[in-house]
Amino acid sequence: MPTVRTTMQPDREIEVDDAEHVDLQRQGLLVEDDHAPVAEPEPTAPAAPAAPEQPAAAAPPAAPVKKTPAGPAGSKES
Repeated sequence: MPTVRTTMQPDREIEVDDAEHVDLQRQGLLVEDDHAPVAEPEPTAPAAPAAPEQPAAAAPPAAPVKKTPAGPAGSKES
């Protein structure tokens, strides 16, 4: 039976059976031990050189809003 520490009570070590251990690990509730072997990260390909920054293109001016005149339906004088 594995002895584990959970994120809910990291100061207490508890014994769990294999099924509980897998379930806790799947849910991310186990505290990682500092003395446990850590997998080496996989080497990544070198990043492509950064492209020089280009100034942002100015947006065209917005078209003015065309106001519609109030017709007979909008007039209170009819």
